[in-house]
Amino acid sequence: MIKSRIKQALMYKGSSATDRIRSEIEKRRRPGWPYVPADEGDILNRFAQLAQASSALEVGCATGSTAAYILAGLGNSGKLTSIDFDQNNHERAGELLVRDLGFADRHILVEKNSDIALPELYAAGNRFGLVFLDGWKTFDHVWIDVYYCARMLEVGGRVVFDDARMPAVRKCVSLLEKYYEFKKVDTYLYVGGWRQRLWHILTTRGILAPYIALEKVMEVEETPAGKDYTFWARF
Repeated sequence: MIKSRIKQALMYKGSSATDRIRSEIEKRRRPGWPYVPADEGDILNRFAQLAQASSALEVGCATGSTAAYILAGLGNSGKLTSIDFDQNNHERAGELLVRDLGFADRHILVEKNSDIALPELYAAGNRFGLVFLDGWKTFDHVWIDVYYCARMLEVGGRVVFDDARMPAVRKCVSLLEKYYEFKKVDTYLYVGGWRQRLWHILTTRGILAPYIALEKVMEVEETPAGKDYTFWARF
């Protein structure tokens, strides 16, 4: 009982700036469908506001909850590209949410697998100020996503990983930190502080956060990944 009350007291309620987003998501909530938690949504919204470029990219759209937070943060001119291999899996709920919030003209939906869509975006010279990765979680597929997104992300931009406790995701994060010299961002400084950190520990029974953000501090070509094809350092 005491533990339950502590959890309730610590639970993140959400920013007033994103009340409308949460309200629309709650109206449409369906059992078993994926929706971003309020704290993670507000992280994406805040990072979208801070993005140096007026465009963002996400892999995985589903119900559109993450797209809504990002688009709200980008402002009236910012655009979001969402890669979702089949919106019909969720009855096109993502498209409908984005449309009903008035964001449709700033949303680009690419209905392809990310291993096809990302190389095409990269070849076309696209750049993004924020990237959110929540696609297929086997290591080979996650790393394909990371490989291209690391190159399309603007210097100073952030990449956010969902399901950050999964081994494949953790390995990709390690590669970016040690080989691409990305820097970890303390998300608790932006949303929730120590209360949110404690809430995560109590509700997940672990010290690892459910999502991780990294900042790109230099172009890939300037890092060991871009300079030395015989790179021997452990990563």
